Amino acid sequence: MAEVRVRFAPSPTGYLHVGGARTALFNWLYARHHGGKFILRIEDTDRSRSTDEAIEQILESMRWLGLDWDEFYRQTDRLEIHRQAAQQLLDKGAAYEHEGAVWFRIPKTGVTVVEDLLLGRVEFKNSELKDLVILRSDGTPTYNFACVVDDSDMRMTHVIRGDDHLNNTPKQILIYRALGREPPKFAHLPMILGPDKTKLSKRHGAVSVLEYRRRGFLPEALINFFARLGWSHGDQEIFSREELVELFD
Repeated sequence: MAEVRVRFAPSPTGYLHVGGARTALFNWLYARHHGGKFILRIEDTDRSRSTDEAIEQILESMRWLGLDWDEFYRQTDRLEIHRQAAQQLLDKGAAYEHEGAVWFRIPKTGVTVVEDLLLGRVEFKNSELKDLVILRSDGTPTYNFACVVDDSDMRMTHVIRGDDHLNNTPKQILIYRALGREPPKFAHLPMILGPDKTKLSKRHGAVSVLEYRRRGFLPEALINFFARLGWSHGDQEIFSREELVELFD
């Protein structure tokens, strides 16, 4: 089996919250359980919303939780690589220019299948997908495109993320194919919901990881809490970090 390589890839547009921290933890545990690599990648290509302050808060939150990373990247350090990949798609007719941006051409027929490790087989009709911008008019890559190029270049074996990203996955798989690259395995986690069954957010009282620290919570308590949001091992409710690494799969 190839070395497991997974990543946590937050956008620095705000603080690290409960949902993001759980995603980071699940990736970290999967990497540590399999003796693989955990990569932290800051997805900061949206220059209008990304801030250095948010990056520092994310890094501080990760350190406080004890989620150490083996490799670190910022997407804005790789802009030329993204542009080269876009040019590759333009050259082969898989992308086109329109109103100053570069668009990826979605096939009009066929089905794109996502073999999800948690959800099973999910099919998407290509006719229901729309062409998407991969390079903005300022030359910066959009989320779906940068994600594919970076996950491929960084040799990710698994992408573990929230199921709010499921609709992005068929588009990303099509970009992988157009670039002649192999997609990783995908696992989409159920979102953490508020009492009204919508995605947990500030209006439900959700706060940042660092706010829990300010209130006196121990990082071990939060790690145990996050791990139990969608994962269990028998009737056991309290786990040490070492037990989580051993049992998580």
